[in-house]
Amino acid sequence: MKETIVDKAKSILEGMEIGFFDTAKNWDEDNYDEYYQYFSNPNFEVRKYSLLIFAAGLGNWLMGSSIIFHPNKNQIYKSSKDRIYNVEDYVRTFIDHREAIKQEFPILYNVIINYLIQLNNTAQFSLVEKQLYLVLIEVLTDSGLEEHKYNFNDLLREVGLPTFLKN
Repeated sequence: MKETIVDKAKSILEGMEIGFFDTAKNWDEDNYDEYYQYFSNPNFEVRKYSLLIFAAGLGNWLMGSSIIFHPNKNQIYKSSKDRIYNVEDYVRTFIDHREAIKQEFPILYNVIINYLIQLNNTAQFSLVEKQLYLVLIEVLTDSGLEEHKYNFNDLLREVGLPTFLKN
């Protein structure tokens, strides 16, 4: 039976309520998909999980627990396990749909923006296509966020997932 996009995302995010977006996730090749393609999907669950995958990928990257994003779309794959999550595709699609994302998931939006700011501060986007990078910097600057502190339970509630920790 072929797994749906939501099933694959749930498999990746299992335990998120305990490890937040910082701990390594199950980025197994069976769970691979181009989740950015679903940021504006008409199905709420698909939208929600695709954005959570993006946040988890950024959080894993920032903490160094797992680095799934790569800037080179034309990378030659050595095997099916070498599939990459192209950061340019994710960032471009996030930017294109940012207003709708911000309106529907304001906490998740701010978490993603915060991760992007922190990754940019450590020069992680140095290999990203220049025009996209300039647009990203403009979006990050216009966000007004420098540091976003949030309660993870509030984020889980926003996306309709059960909480684990007491507030």
